[in-house]
Amino acid sequence: MDANQDNTAIIGLYKLTPGDIDHLFRRSGANGNQLSLFTYNAEQGATSSPSEFFKELAESPNLNRLARHLLTPAVKLEFHRGGAGSAEETYHAFLSLEDYDVLVLFQGSDDNLLLLLFDNEESFWQWWADIYASNADSAYQPVFPDSMETEVLVCALHCIDIYRRSYMESMLAYQGNLGLDISTGDFVDLLKRALASQDKRWLLPTLFEITPGLKGSSIALKPEHMKKAEGLGFLSSHENVLTLGERTQLMGAEIITSWLGSVGCQATALVNGQEKSLSRMFLTSTAFTNHIFSFETMGGGGSRFRHQASTLPDLISSLMKWTEVLQEVVGGTAPAKAAQAEAPAMKFCGQCGAELKPGKKFCTSCGTAI
Repeated sequence: MDANQDNTAIIGLYKLTPGDIDHLFRRSGANGNQLSLFTYNAEQGATSSPSEFFKELAESPNLNRLARHLLTPAVKLEFHRGGAGSAEETYHAFLSLEDYDVLVLFQGSDDNLLLLLFDNEESFWQWWADIYASNADSAYQPVFPDSMETEVLVCALHCIDIYRRSYMESMLAYQGNLGLDISTGDFVDLLKRALASQDKRWLLPTLFEITPGLKGSSIALKPEHMKKAEGLGFLSSHENVLTLGERTQLMGAEIITSWLGSVGCQATALVNGQEKSLSRMFLTSTAFTNHIFSFETMGGGGSRFRHQASTLPDLISSLMKWTEVLQEVVGGTAPAKAAQAEAPAMKFCGQCGAELKPGKKFCTSCGTAI
């Protein structure tokens, strides 16, 4: 990922070592919560020295804002990227109810942390969509009109993958025609093999491999699900033979020629003291549109999905609404900017790390002005 793709959207860009987290706890006075990826090691924080990276953050006015999101987040977004030829990637974003900021965390191969602080959710989603989505400025016909069982989506994506496979096999065999027929038994057998393969060159395995938590949902494919996929134009059935439909052929050609990769995301929050999944989404973009699927877990472990085919502006608008809903679920919408004008009082000296005495204008340890 190019973290500097849109520097105008980023109000703070910081790098920390893993050991700096204990110093971030000390300087900010944060206690942390179970949603955070980090816990406080008081002994290490008291006996070790912060890195040069941390000293830069300590001198920044954003230290407490960053600590609030990283150590005591209200909502955690976990992102996975993959599929087609796109690079594999995992990272997190954190929201707070006290402001509109968004903090994004990447961890490098050297274990160092890269932190990007955005002033508001819209600038974050604009930055995010510029990287992962396509412009897709032409109209795209609706595919799935209503909320449906996830098994219907499984059938539809499997049909698309079968079409792609048939297309590639016809090219290898120098055949002019595609084989659009498959037996019901082969359809089901190939479906099981596809999911077991974990092969993200195909669309269906990618859905489950990169959407956090989706593999844990209960999938029970039934004839009624295939009937619904048939009603949407993905296939037709006659006795024990399935024929790929017009919708499959259209979307199959779209995925073959312009699939740009996918991103899966899961939003979690603390509910009764325990981390709980609130919602999941899966974005797969092509040159024609941005296919975004949102998932809702149902009773019994099953799930349902909704689909949107969006232009870039519509996608950003949908993501903003999704963020607003997440904030409402965990305690209401974020407060007005005016309410956050006064930053929390520092509890530790930004120069030496010593605890500050109430009412003092200077650090009693090193003399630095507070």
